[in-house]
Amino acid sequence: MTAAVALTATACGESGSDSAAPATTSASSSAPPPVAEPVTPPGTSLALGQRAVVDYDDGLNKGQLAITVTSIDQADQAEFRAKFGSDAEGLTPYCTHYTVENLSGADFGTKNGPQLDALLGNGETTGTFITGGIPSCSPRMSPGDFDHPGAKYETFDLDAAAAGDTVVAVKYDGNDYSANPLIWRK
Repeated sequence: MTAAVALTATACGESGSDSAAPATTSASSSAPPPVAEPVTPPGTSLALGQRAVVDYDDGLNKGQLAITVTSIDQADQAEFRAKFGSDAEGLTPYCTHYTVENLSGADFGTKNGPQLDALLGNGETTGTFITGGIPSCSPRMSPGDFDHPGAKYETFDLDAAAAGDTVVAVKYDGNDYSANPLIWRK
């Protein structure tokens, strides 16, 4: 069963501010330069909690990020139904929790980060298209100060599988990984 659920994504964050504070950097001879880490090879299979290092290009900036998937859980069905109504019929929602760390210091602040896709036991994606989220599982933009080595944030991806299907893994297939994605398995 292929289903499509769509919702306009909104940024989570502080309300009451119409503009983000500009990121500032200061030159300091005491700050060590960022150290490049070995990139995780395309096609690598990872367990939950394992960190993958990727070269990342958001179209404006290039740098190095670390992605760590911490869990893949069934999401709150009531929240999912309340949000998507009849489009949620016959679907079980899943939430992927992961952290993203800036390793290179490239300015990736206030942007959508790497996206992950849920995978079924047969290795295929769920076939659903969801933008946005539910209160307990909503994608987050990177914070404005996500522009220095060591900066981290946690985000979420919401997906849904047809009744009888189970999400067992997620993949990252951005940038250099389109042909051979990184896969985190439960």
